Amino acid sequence: MNTRTTVQKGRSAEEIAASWLSGKGLTILERNWRHHHLEIDIIAEGPIISSGNPQRFLHIVEVRSRANSSVVEPDLTVYEKKQKFLIKAADAYIRNHKISLEAVFDIIGIEMDASGEKISFRPDAFRPCW
Repeated sequence: MNTRTTVQKGRSAEEIAASWLSGKGLTILERNWRHHHLEIDIIAEGPIISSGNPQRFLHIVEVRSRANSSVVEPDLTVYEKKQKFLIKAADAYIRNHKISLEAVFDIIGIEMDASGEKISFRPDAFRPCW
């Protein structure tokens, strides 16, 4: 029987995602950054993965995890309401830290089961209307 809590599973997925992003050349700036009730799972800096463009961006990363038996891929569960929360939190981070980089919103899905994990990545998954 798996006795890990939802929070523990989420933190484990965030560890996997941060390690994966670092391995792809991004620099992790913050983990679980909070602004009032809003939270950003990972904030990183670097190029858009697999784009070939060396330009650096501020990556606002939402990590979603699910069991492999889930019907919906975890990265497809970031609906409009969550996107708005992420946009507000990103705006606060950018203002507080006087960031001049363009922000992109990425989603990492982690599907976990007893045999391991599967990572799905959606770079630049949605665009805010600043």
